Amino acid sequence: MGAWGYGPFEDDTALDFMVEVEDSDNPQQTLSDALDSALDTDYLEYTEAQGAIVSAAYIDRQVNGTRFSSPDDEDGLDVDTFPERHPNQDFSHLKQKAAKALRQVLSENSELNELWADNEELYPKWRKGLEELIERLS
Repeated sequence: MGAWGYGPFEDDTALDFMVEVEDSDNPQQTLSDALDSALDTDYLEYTEAQGAIVSAAYIDRQVNGTRFSSPDDEDGLDVDTFPERHPNQDFSHLKQKAAKALRQVLSENSELNELWADNEELYPKWRKGLEELIERLS
């Protein structure tokens, strides 16, 4: 059974991209490339949208200290330990690009937005989470 939730890491595709970031020799470039992919298209496909969301969450964690798992979650998420494992990574120059990519995710030209819009119950929560992330990065 696949993962599907409204949080940034509650999707199998998002988790796959997280592994890409964690395995990367240059995570900053991996995040920047994912954001560029989201911005360099007329229609944002599902996979690229998830990459943009995960990238924005990593940037938010590194720059703003936002946690994405609860403090009492023993396993936690790799994104929450990223700053300790990469203390010299400065992602502040990627904040605006990430916010812009998230706006693209929320646009009419986004497959992920279309899919979430079909879920009347959870779409407002998903959208609000991304809007809050945009606000933290703006």
